Amino acid sequence: MKQPESGARDPVAAPAGLLDGIRLEQFLALQHAVLGTAADPDRLPGELAQRIALFLGWPAALGVIEDGRYRLLAAHGLGLDYADRYDGRTAASSAFDRALASGAPLVVREPAGPGPTLLLPFGTPTGGVAGEPCGALHLVMPAEAPVADDQLALARALAALAGLALAHARQERRLASVSRVKGDALNAMAHDLRAPLNALVGYASLLGEGAFGPLTDEQREIVATLERQAVEMVDLVGATLDVARLEMGRLPVRSESFALADVTGALAAGTFARPTRDGVLAWRIPGDLPSLRTDRVKVKEIVQNLVDNALKHRGDGTVEVSAALADSGDAVRITVRDHGPGIAPALLPQLFEPFRGDDARGTGFGLYIVRRFAEALGGRVGAGPAPGGGTVATVELPLVVPGR
Repeated sequence: MKQPESGARDPVAAPAGLLDGIRLEQFLALQHAVLGTAADPDRLPGELAQRIALFLGWPAALGVIEDGRYRLLAAHGLGLDYADRYDGRTAASSAFDRALASGAPLVVREPAGPGPTLLLPFGTPTGGVAGEPCGALHLVMPAEAPVADDQLALARALAALAGLALAHARQERRLASVSRVKGDALNAMAHDLRAPLNALVGYASLLGEGAFGPLTDEQREIVATLERQAVEMVDLVGATLDVARLEMGRLPVRSESFALADVTGALAAGTFARPTRDGVLAWRIPGDLPSLRTDRVKVKEIVQNLVDNALKHRGDGTVEVSAALADSGDAVRITVRDHGPGIAPALLPQLFEPFRGDDARGTGFGLYIVRRFAEALGGRVGAGPAPGGGTVATVELPLVVPGR
């Protein structure tokens, strides 16, 4: 492999010509196709090499450094003999390796080659973004015909585009792996919690039935409270499993017919019995609302998390829960209002995102569950300042879950 002859014109340093309208449109379309859609990291190098080769009219290849070796990922319009000259190279004192290390373009002229190869490095082995691929776009140029300046300028832009696309694909793969690990951890935790919780529910039920001896009225009330709370914990574990499945794109949606008033009545008598009894929490759920045919547990989790969040931030005021038929007639609108200090407008867009790190409103995981469950049931959520102070959160859910 030879370096460019001394004094030869550096084709990459040539001034860029202007793109005509058609070529610009083609370039933008290629850019959108590469960056605007999720790509399979394994197939992306081949698609990139093909698209670049067809766009420029030159054979093209893509290579990256992996574990200290140069690996040719894909080529279009080139034979196996070309790949053999580059694939598997180790670091050595050569112009090729120095070009990769410095990011400087290089023209390689080999007597046995199909034509001079223009190497356009992307990324750098040091000083770049962690995990950023380091490699080069190979373009085999015409052996005799002169190359226009605008083609050379495009080649440099396409090399940068290729590096960006490969980095993006690698990042997507890493994020997908992290999401799978997180989902597996949530699954394991939820499954480990289910067994002792189910045992707690069973023993509380036996105690309440007098299986271990008679109980006083006060003891029976305490046992009933323990059983209700244990059932709530079982449902919460189920919701945690649902979040894990949702993150992995496998969230099950169950469908059954029920009245919203039954769900809110169970919450008022169980989880929120004390604030309801103390007048801190007011329920205004009409009994004549149409029945819902959707996932009962997810609806309960939506209402429970909205109410729980409102109680935490009510200040000295009360929390009001109301429901009504939506204007469309095919959905129910549930509204939860607190009379607390309210939310800063800048925080509203992130209110239903997880782990916001906002001390004023907590981690937000409960509200994240609200949003994701509502979306899974075909609904939507929103929140904003309430007239006269406080915050109002609203969720609309279809009377019948879509697809059922």
